[in-house]
Amino acid sequence: MRRLRKFDYLQIVAAFTGLVIFIVMAIGYVYHLGYIDWLDQFGFHYLREPLTPERSWFFRNITRAGNTKWTALVMVVTAIIALLIRKLDVAIFMIVNVGVFGLGVMSLFKHLFHRPRPAIYHVIEQSGYSFPSGHALNAILLYGSLIVLVHYYLKSEDNIRYAFMTLFAGLVIAIPVSRVYLGVHYFSDVLAGFGLGTFLLIMSKEIIFKYRTREVFENALNSKSSTNIP
Repeated sequence: MRRLRKFDYLQIVAAFTGLVIFIVMAIGYVYHLGYIDWLDQFGFHYLREPLTPERSWFFRNITRAGNTKWTALVMVVTAIIALLIRKLDVAIFMIVNVGVFGLGVMSLFKHLFHRPRPAIYHVIEQSGYSFPSGHALNAILLYGSLIVLVHYYLKSEDNIRYAFMTLFAGLVIAIPVSRVYLGVHYFSDVLAGFGLGTFLLIMSKEIIFKYRTREVFENALNSKSSTNIP
């Protein structure tokens, strides 16, 4: 039981670390603190340069995987399938993360902070406000949710499970990077969206799938114990 509580505790620590990152980025932007400018310049220098046709083609296509219409479509399809197979918790999980958090909360914060887009060349056209990055938030909430679902429901198919988890994890990283490269977000926007998304994802998972988190960990402990029996 001590190890079980430690497992849950570490997830909560990760969630609140993400929340702290979001708060630090928000305070830095509102009060024009020096570390925000340093982070943003760091992002443009190391993530955006050099601008090449090949990289631009890659990131223009990658960023589409975080677009609002696409994430909403994936949410609706996943929720409908979940309801058809009587997995109400899965439907709620997707709707809360992608619909309420990824689309609703993101829009609220963008209008609250009113940060303009970077005043540099934009590889793609993008309207609206900059902080926090909606694509970074959507990436962690949508593909992070899919990682959770794949982990829970494809436990007997290790090769397929790991392939999907690797793909989704790659998108979680590549989509936020694409926003800085394309010039439509500052690096601090991306960090804020990623941090907030991490907090919301873990907390929703802990609340909606609490029983399953414990079940998975208990099964892992039991399997380990059984393999040690001579």
